[in-house]
Amino acid sequence: MKIVHTSDWHVGRRWKGIERLDEMEAVLDHLGRFIESEEVDLVLHTGDIFDGRNPPAEAERLVNRFFVRVGRAGTHMVLIAGNHDDPGRLDARALLAEYANVHIVGRPRSAENGGAQTITTRGGEKAVVAALPFASPGVWVSALQMAADEGSAHSRYARMFQAAVQNLSKPFRKDAVNLFMAHTHLEGAAFGESERRVHIGEDWAATAQTLPTTAAYIALGHIHKPQKVGGTLLAYYAGSPLQMDFGETGQEKTFVVVTAVAGKPAKVRHVPYEGGFPLLDLRATLPELEALAEKHRHSCWLRVSVPLAEKDPDLNRKVREILPNALVVRSELPEVEETHTARPDAGASPVEQYGAFHLREHQLPPETNVVDAFDRIYAVASGMED
Repeated sequence: MKIVHTSDWHVGRRWKGIERLDEMEAVLDHLGRFIESEEVDLVLHTGDIFDGRNPPAEAERLVNRFFVRVGRAGTHMVLIAGNHDDPGRLDARALLAEYANVHIVGRPRSAENGGAQTITTRGGEKAVVAALPFASPGVWVSALQMAADEGSAHSRYARMFQAAVQNLSKPFRKDAVNLFMAHTHLEGAAFGESERRVHIGEDWAATAQTLPTTAAYIALGHIHKPQKVGGTLLAYYAGSPLQMDFGETGQEKTFVVVTAVAGKPAKVRHVPYEGGFPLLDLRATLPELEALAEKHRHSCWLRVSVPLAEKDPDLNRKVREILPNALVVRSELPEVEETHTARPDAGASPVEQYGAFHLREHQLPPETNVVDAFDRIYAVASGMED
């Protein structure tokens, strides 16, 4: 049985003024072509398919097209809700998604109520998939318990997670490929800057000891950095398909391909996603940026740092005229010894206050033409001139 594990698409995410839907479309096209050409039997998606509970229509359309493509290829897909998804909305679309061989589990549920599903592939092989969507501390631990004893509340969360794993693993069979999937933070996992830290504190992390040892493969979502966890278990975070922010610069994004046979150890390999733009850090002076522009103007997003001798209030415009794909522009100024400039008296005129402000900020008095312009603007604004 050939399985693909993907996760944390965050389709519809708006970041620094861009939505990146074109990139996601290219990424999903590459993933779809892989599924078709490799005749993949089962796709596991471990949550955060959308970036918000009310995704834009374009994001839903893109995801629905992928569902249909998977179904037409004869591939089954199991999807669980992540902390960014609306579990109720995902459960609502589950009935229609079944027509495309997509099995959705939005809210956590017991094995007998659909939390564990047996899937028969086109080749007649069977997979038992135990699916645990994201469950916030509030799902299993009440506010009253947290207020009464935070330490015991954390312990209760861990115990409830373990109980859910045990319940969902009961239908595992010796003649099937047994799979477990969850959207959670596993203790010890290395996370980056793009996850919401409120959901990934170590106090609310699951532990590797709670994961089922009888699973041929354990698919995890929530952490955006692809990585193996869980010691000797075959437990992996697939990670996100795009570098989500500049904290992930240089991080290779991959999906996991699992080859499994009932009763035998699974084999795992990683395939890099194609179609996403890398996020790059670039440090150069303005003349150097001119020389590098052609190389860096296309198919990437940039965070640009420009060494300067003095402040340049027009730096953002200058850099983005050279590199329109510069999402972040930072200036690097020489360190100067802090000076304390006396503030003007309370009765000082507006132009005197502006001059003192300029001196504090720039260690230089304003130029005469700037002072004259300030005077004229102030006069007009205060109604002293037409």
